[in-house]
Amino acid sequence: MSRHRRFIAIAAVFAAVATPLAASAATAGHRANVTISFMEAMSSGTQKPTLDDLTQNFEQTHPGITIDLIAEPNYGILQQKEQASIAAGNPPTMGQAYENWAAGYADAKAIIPLDNYVNSKTVGVPKTFKSNIWTGVWNDLFLPDGKIWMWPFNKSDYVLFYNANMLKAAGISVPTTWAQYAAAEKKLTTGGNWGESLDTGTLSAPANGTLEYLSIVKAFGGTWIKNGKPTLDTKAAVQALQFLADLKGQGALQVGTNYPEQTALGAGRSAFAVSSIAGYPYMLAAVGGKFSMQVAPLPAGPNGGEGNAMAGTNIVIFSQANAAQRAAAWQFMKYLSSPHATAYWAIKTGYLPVTKSALVYMKSYIATHPYQKIAAQALQYAGGNPPYAWWTQAEGYVAEAMQAVLDNGASPASALATAQQKAMQAASGS
Repeated sequence: MSRHRRFIAIAAVFAAVATPLAASAATAGHRANVTISFMEAMSSGTQKPTLDDLTQNFEQTHPGITIDLIAEPNYGILQQKEQASIAAGNPPTMGQAYENWAAGYADAKAIIPLDNYVNSKTVGVPKTFKSNIWTGVWNDLFLPDGKIWMWPFNKSDYVLFYNANMLKAAGISVPTTWAQYAAAEKKLTTGGNWGESLDTGTLSAPANGTLEYLSIVKAFGGTWIKNGKPTLDTKAAVQALQFLADLKGQGALQVGTNYPEQTALGAGRSAFAVSSIAGYPYMLAAVGGKFSMQVAPLPAGPNGGEGNAMAGTNIVIFSQANAAQRAAAWQFMKYLSSPHATAYWAIKTGYLPVTKSALVYMKSYIATHPYQKIAAQALQYAGGNPPYAWWTQAEGYVAEAMQAVLDNGASPASALATAQQKAMQAASGS
């Protein structure tokens, strides 16, 4: 589709929101021309044309504001470029950032808190916004000082993919608890098939299996951090890792590398796969129509506990921007989180809408893509990366502990005690 035709399509979707957004821009005093830059990593697939369309629509409805998109090929390079621009004293107006990046940027006074914009009587969000945004997404906007430093953008979380044909043939219902999940995996481990495959990840590169385990920890009533310190060796954490170790010992869980959950499910060898909803197209391609692949929420823990890991970034405003640029950046960030915009973004890219009301504008899409609603609703309780610069290291120690247990037979308590000790050292800067 040509850029012109795409814009006509999005203009129709945005017709109801264009007038109030334009009025908001005028109220904010954006009559003079201002150009702002957005450093981002939405440079591939459907992400780039969709962000281009949203940006063009924003510029049409906010006369006088021009957005300069600075696209980087991946998050690693994005972080490097943002850090280099900060060091050079010439950062963009705003940029995508993970929670732990934002923590480091805030410590360096390289970004600004957003509370004054969020709570402004003239340009802030409505009082109903907090109840409209998914709770997990809202909680993800804060740093430990209690201030809002980030605004939501591209979000995903984890779901349970399953082979519906295999479950039906075995007379097994879709598990809603981890106990049911373990029972189903054990029953389906027969005739050369097994329950699931996962990748523990490594010290330098945690994988989907790492996030599955961390989700189970939460469902079992545990935490990842508490009072600003890692909590990797709690009773719940040990129970969660023992849960996976038991499945591994019984042959129901296989460990591999390079997205083994996708390969095993796609080949019809495993019944389940826990992975990010962002991987849906890849899962579907791996299955190739050989059977009915369906999606369910992650199971609940022993006492109904819910656990999920939220992925994706937020947006921050860099402190070198002047007052007019900051005000314009806030307008753009607020626009991207509006129900129409986040719905359009979700439909076109497969990311999740950050507000509940966006689902109203996605009814036709959800009718044929029901997994999108399942994953979106999990944002209510999903947890983002803890907003501490040391969390990247801590997550690597979790992956290392999983390797020790699932690959080498170490005890969960011992492996997690080692992970906790190393994470505490990282948290203390020693």
